Amino acid sequence: MRSYFFDFDGTLALLNEDRFLNNYFRSLGDFLGMNPEELAKRITLIIREITINADGLRSNYERFMESFTKKFGGNAKEWEKTFKKFYESPHFKRLSNHFLPNNRVIMYMRERKKEGCKIVLATHPVFPRMVIAERLSWIGLKEEDFDLITSMEDFHYCKPDPRYFLEICSKISESPENCVMVGDDDKMDGTCEDVGIKFIRVSSL
Repeated sequence: MRSYFFDFDGTLALLNEDRFLNNYFRSLGDFLGMNPEELAKRITLIIREITINADGLRSNYERFMESFTKKFGGNAKEWEKTFKKFYESPHFKRLSNHFLPNNRVIMYMRERKKEGCKIVLATHPVFPRMVIAERLSWIGLKEEDFDLITSMEDFHYCKPDPRYFLEICSKISESPENCVMVGDDDKMDGTCEDVGIKFIRVSSL
């Protein structure tokens, strides 16, 4: 195999995902002065909408902001500034205590990189690039460790849409049969097999 795709949550990083998300929305709600439960409900609905209604023309970020402003009001540029302030604030950075590096998987990733394989951070593309970079730092990794990072600004599909995996292949100029997806979620990551990409469950490494 020439290219390896690695999921983040539950694969490169160890965490209790439900606890992280609960605290994420609590922190975001505190920062915005909004009810965290209602905020979580609306944003979860937006993520579902952009996953189901992907048109391949507009990025996940563009479609997210369009839907977000319809549900919350305001201007997309102003919301962008607000979110940037949140992600640079202690409200977000303190969430790092939810994460630990999965050293076994990180070592496996580094071994593949030494062999000359392309390495992709195939994280669910619903976070901006700056957030992904910050979260990588929480487990001792950096953007330069990857040949491609799937951020919401750069991608047009979300997991588990098989077209998400094909978009990765297109961006790294690789055919699916030469790629491997390493992940922890059969539903979100395992759909790579629908387009001919081998799926390795992280528990089997």
